Amino acid sequence: MSKPTEVPFQSEPNHLGEIKVTTAALESIAVKAASEVPGVVVYQESTQRQIGNLLGIYNDVLEAKVKYEAPHINIAVKIGVQFGYSVPEVAFQVQERVKEQILFMTDISIYQVDVHVVSVETEPAYDEAPYEYEYEDGEA
Repeated sequence: MSKPTEVPFQSEPNHLGEIKVTTAALESIAVKAASEVPGVVVYQESTQRQIGNLLGIYNDVLEAKVKYEAPHINIAVKIGVQFGYSVPEVAFQVQERVKEQILFMTDISIYQVDVHVVSVETEPAYDEAPYEYEYEDGEA
């Protein structure tokens, strides 16, 4: 994540003080929102990834970075996608979810959400049952 900087926040002036939102807060919201989209890899734990983590090769699967260029706020989100999901559809849903959650939680409008798919996870997640194929005759 980037160093915390403040993003302009439109609020009514009041006697209680200012309200400021840091880029780190927006990045946290973006990561959480992306993690809630079906097909996004939240926790990737393969042998290859474990070795890569030990060697410092791999970063987290989910990551977000806010770039503020007045008057626009852009967010780049790195995700992994589970095998079997449509990559373009998952990426589109991440864009929508990130924009709507940041708007809902902070009242800040995001200009652009760039989604970078950095991996496709072929190993099943631990909390998911393996997919069971169903044949035309109804047998599994």
